[in-house]
Amino acid sequence: MLIPIHVLPSDDCHACHSRPEGPACRTLAGERCSSPELRGEPAVLSQVLDSLREVVDPERGGNLVELRLVKSLRIGPGEAELTVTFPPQCGSARLMAEGAFETLRRALPDTDVYVLHAA
Repeated sequence: MLIPIHVLPSDDCHACHSRPEGPACRTLAGERCSSPELRGEPAVLSQVLDSLREVVDPERGGNLVELRLVKSLRIGPGEAELTVTFPPQCGSARLMAEGAFETLRRALPDTDVYVLHAA
């Protein structure tokens, strides 16, 4: 089954700038994007964030968490929503979003999973 990744407008993270150590996502003001918004049971959030470290950008070698590409993670009863923040033109963005979706499905097997992309 194909599930589309929806792009949401964002005033926060704006652009992905290449650096030797990997991409740096920046706000419109040029500041580094903030820490992710986390909502849910702390133990479950921690477990899921650890699982998301498995989603590696093959072009840059870093993972979603290290590269600060997780904008928000909300986990509630029967539902999880992850918003990632990298522009579509940043290399393997779609591959990483799909990897995040599959990782969340494995980590939260009886949960509806949504992965949103904030450009």
